[in-house]
Amino acid sequence: MRWAVAAAVAGLVVGVAVLPVRGESQTAAAGVKTVASVGEIMQIMTIPFSNAVFEAGGDAPKDDKAWEAVRSQAVGLAEAGNLLMIGSRAKDHAAWMKFSRAQVDAAEAAAKAAAAKNADQLSAASDALYETCAGCHKIYMAN
Repeated sequence: MRWAVAAAVAGLVVGVAVLPVRGESQTAAAGVKTVASVGEIMQIMTIPFSNAVFEAGGDAPKDDKAWEAVRSQAVGLAEAGNLLMIGSRAKDHAAWMKFSRAQVDAAEAAAKAAAAKNADQLSAASDALYETCAGCHKIYMAN
């Protein structure tokens, strides 16, 4: 299981590494081919990974294996945020990008907190992540 998560994250990191620099057009990222839709990224990555971070933010992991699992899921969640900023997935270049970047930042903070086994920092990162998700959903999931 651990190797599967590591392989998935490594694949995401390689895919994100070819993203264009801010200000460059998306077409400048030659070789990048988006496959998953926003909904698929949410269902496959964002929801399960964020649920793990939220759970750990409320009830800290009890052992090294659990801390590492949360760290891995937070890394995957950060990379899912990067995927939401690629190509046609980016709904706009204003709020969507801001919320996606905030997801990356909050998830990165959660990963660092888990690596340090710091329950207070993990809880704060989980709260920041929740606020990011709620704010984004308020705009993009409104009826």
